[in-house]
Amino acid sequence: MASGHITDIAPLPQEVQAPFGPQDAANFVQPPRLYWPETWFHFIGGNVSREGITADMKAIKQAGISGIQWFHGNFGGLWPGIQDGVKALTPEWENLVAYVGQQADSLGLRLTLQTCPGWAMAGGPWIKPGNAMRHLAWSRTDLDGSRQTTASLTLPLPGNASPDWRNWQDMCVLAFPTPQGDTGEPLKPQDVQSADGIDWQAALTGTLQGQLDLPGTGTHTIRFTLPEGDTIRTVKLPPVESFGRRWVYQPGVCLTLVACQAGGQRDTLLSAEVPMSNWQDIMPLELACHEAPHPAHYELTITHQHELKMRSIQFLSAAHKNHWRAEAGWTLMARETSQEHTRQSPTAFLTQGEVRDITAHTDGHGHLCWTLPDGRKWTVLRIGHINTGAKNGPAPAEATGWECNKLDSTGADIQFAHYVGHLMQGPLAAHPAAGMLMDSWECLTQTWTPGMEQEFEQRTGYALRPWLPALMGYVVGDQERTSRFLLDWRRVLTRLYCDHFFRRMTQLAHRQGMKVQYETAGGDVVPMDPMEYYKYADVPMCEFWQPFEQGFVGDVDFKPVRPTASAAHLYGKTRVAAEAFTSFQLTWDEHWQMLRDVANFYMAEGVTHPVFHTYTHNPHTHFLPPGTSFGSTIGTPFLRQQTWWPHMGEFTRCLARTGYMLERGVPVTDVLWYLGDEAMHRPSQHAPFPQGFRYDYCNTDVLTHRLTVSGGLLHTPEGLTYRMLWIPDRQRMLTSTVEHIHSLLRQGALVVASAPSGPATLMGGKQGEKAFRQAVRRVWGKRHKPGLYRVGKGTLAVGMSIQEALEATRMQPDVQLPDSPLLWLHRRTQDADWYFVAAPPQGTFRGQVRFRCQGTAEEWNPVNGRIWQADATQADGYTSVSLDLRQAESRFIVFRHRGTSPAQPRPAARCGQEIHITGPWHLSFPQGWGAPDSLLVTELKPWKDLPLGPEGRSFSGTATYTTTLHIDKVYGQTSYLLHLGRVDMIAEVLVNGHPAEVLWTEPYTTEVGHLLHEGDNTLTVRVTSTWFNRLAHDASLPEADRKTWTISGPAAGAPLRDSGLMGPVTLEY
Repeated sequence: MASGHITDIAPLPQEVQAPFGPQDAANFVQPPRLYWPETWFHFIGGNVSREGITADMKAIKQAGISGIQWFHGNFGGLWPGIQDGVKALTPEWENLVAYVGQQADSLGLRLTLQTCPGWAMAGGPWIKPGNAMRHLAWSRTDLDGSRQTTASLTLPLPGNASPDWRNWQDMCVLAFPTPQGDTGEPLKPQDVQSADGIDWQAALTGTLQGQLDLPGTGTHTIRFTLPEGDTIRTVKLPPVESFGRRWVYQPGVCLTLVACQAGGQRDTLLSAEVPMSNWQDIMPLELACHEAPHPAHYELTITHQHELKMRSIQFLSAAHKNHWRAEAGWTLMARETSQEHTRQSPTAFLTQGEVRDITAHTDGHGHLCWTLPDGRKWTVLRIGHINTGAKNGPAPAEATGWECNKLDSTGADIQFAHYVGHLMQGPLAAHPAAGMLMDSWECLTQTWTPGMEQEFEQRTGYALRPWLPALMGYVVGDQERTSRFLLDWRRVLTRLYCDHFFRRMTQLAHRQGMKVQYETAGGDVVPMDPMEYYKYADVPMCEFWQPFEQGFVGDVDFKPVRPTASAAHLYGKTRVAAEAFTSFQLTWDEHWQMLRDVANFYMAEGVTHPVFHTYTHNPHTHFLPPGTSFGSTIGTPFLRQQTWWPHMGEFTRCLARTGYMLERGVPVTDVLWYLGDEAMHRPSQHAPFPQGFRYDYCNTDVLTHRLTVSGGLLHTPEGLTYRMLWIPDRQRMLTSTVEHIHSLLRQGALVVASAPSGPATLMGGKQGEKAFRQAVRRVWGKRHKPGLYRVGKGTLAVGMSIQEALEATRMQPDVQLPDSPLLWLHRRTQDADWYFVAAPPQGTFRGQVRFRCQGTAEEWNPVNGRIWQADATQADGYTSVSLDLRQAESRFIVFRHRGTSPAQPRPAARCGQEIHITGPWHLSFPQGWGAPDSLLVTELKPWKDLPLGPEGRSFSGTATYTTTLHIDKVYGQTSYLLHLGRVDMIAEVLVNGHPAEVLWTEPYTTEVGHLLHEGDNTLTVRVTSTWFNRLAHDASLPEADRKTWTISGPAAGAPLRDSGLMGPVTLEY
């Protein structure tokens, strides 16, 4: 890897779309530096030194890593041997930051800066409460009695919050007749009974201490009564995150509430599935119910697919808007439509025309003097906004402060100027960073900013203030109009997030010559369009975790990968980066094969460029190995004192080859899945989809601004094509969306959609509704029965599932598979198509795969860069290729449409002979680790099972096996395949002193015929293990006797794991 500062953040469009040719095979063997992975590089607390930076960055360069993304986080205190920690934001600290820039320049590493100290999100001590993230806040006062009223309206500060840092700002005071049943208090269930022995009485009455722990899968039915005259209109649950964070994206909880009449009649008031939530959801969930007249008793049934923690269940007589906290942008959750239009008395709703603005009757300090219009009960809301309290972190204390306002560009201006801008113009002026990163959003949500009312009216054409109670859960007017207002509200929030934060931060970075990448926000934590903000990033970025697991961080549903990839495709970005291999399960036994297995899955989902999580800066250069990962149990430990670090280039080269091929050309995708004009959350990434087809998500912005039709295909400006636009569900739509669907149909598109249920906005009033109905008639008219209809040059499929539409239009799958699963994706450019294929997670694949492509078929192996002729046959427009993939194996199946193929025949043993290499083996260990210098081994077995003594059996590092292999005759026309059998984890093979190959994943096989000669041959295998066994051994020793150091490692007494060469070793020819 040559030197020279890397400034490019991603390949240029003209590079990735160039015709396929000989340069591609050369670049696959040795990818250009731009395609090699990067790594996060963390300072932790005050544990920083100049000499450590030098050693770290040289090691990063030597490992084939192309750049660092620098953070300053904080965990714990000072590490052993560190006398005086470096304080962040001081001159000493700035000198060290400058040195990082100097080293990056001299080593040719691309330097990227995180937007703030810590890794979330954009804040610091320079942000004052008035420029921090803001929330709408209110207090409620009920008036009942005399017409002339004076009252003291309380200051709505959460908990015991200080008025100073909450920075309360009054906005207005609203009053309205109190809706029927709106007491502000929960109902009190009586006679609570259940057959499961659980204390539901306490859970339903608010007296439960702690929580109910409901294990596994279960169904619980609770019977209760209410005092005569009480009516349930709303069920209130704790935040979904409190049910158990592991399953927030797949809650698996269903609720049914039944009113049982004395005569035996049963009326279902509520039947809903708890919607997908997010890992930072701290808001209660409220679901609307049908009203029931005077039931004898109620039955509440809860079913859950996973373990469930339940703190409380409340019943309210107030008619709150179904799912209002999510619809009003307080938290991110999926849509919940089953209870959207419940049968409730209009008297339980707030009549919009009776909302009075009585701000003028207050003195600005919460004192009200007002004459009530009539003798009814009135509710008064004192409304303002406060600092949400979110801070950047985890960062050193001196670098921690409020998160900046994300809905006003002033917040971005202040944040950039005081951190990234300051570093670029000061410490890094001579050696500037090339990029800026915003890590994933971890600062909850924001619902207000000064000037919000003006922003809203400017963008929607109507006033916000009369609708403010809807942001607090009230049904204003009726349920439908309230839903449509809340759609407008969330749309405005998306625009403010995009325009005032994401776009503004990009503008500021670009002025400094920096390129920008964002991690996930929308569809992750923030209730906003999950794709649109990425159009302002030079590189969209997501994240993936290891190991695989169901639920929680190791599940594909936990972080939005597909929305990120879709945004990159549809906004013309050439790279999809990912924070890679993040983990809460640090073991020091992380195997590259496992990491590759995880990488294959997410690269098949659309990731093209891994950025390792993480390389933690080690201030020591002469201290105990291996150091620490992140100062805790988080992350995969990519460190210079790892046992396997000398071989790291093998791993990074494999990822670089894969990334190169996944960034060449453009993706080939059949279906564009429209998320809709009501989108709140992303779809589940476990959602079933027809086999053999791929999809990208599409948002409103792309549909209305970036799609055209030619030749019956949907096109983006960058040349991506799609064969079908799919709009699931009968959603509400914007008039502009309907008009663009009509335009696409007239141009010749294939659209799968039923007529929308209604308009997705209040904008335009009655004229807007009329325009919407006219637009709908132009598209659907009388086309409501299931079937295919011609509209202009296009085809409209109505009343069909995606599978039915594919069958009805006779669309052939891109890939046809046997019963076994296979990961795959398809890309193309002029003169070639290629498919990335990989074994399924933790599995294997063997069988025939039919590709919707023809041409000279080749098999490209990213582990070793070899290009083989594929075992292929062609028929009916498809090419069948035989594949045999071990766990974590992947290939590129390249179809060359012109030019000469460089592919060679796959190595194969032609003589049908096999030599069992049984040794004896001479096994040697490095000195100082309690193992003998040399040991004669007659049977291959794990090191822990050899006669080495307790310390020797715990050896971690590299040991060398040597034996002699006698061959009578070497045949020149056959391959000699050396199979090592079982290895843990890296094997460097040498034959007669000449390197053969470094093997680190199954199959541990290499071709050695070119290194063999007749007679005796020396076979050497250098095996490198992980650190696990030695760390486990040292954990049981007094600290002074240990030869290793890390903050978090295996526990004392942890069983040793298999390491070494375990065979059987054979030579096949």
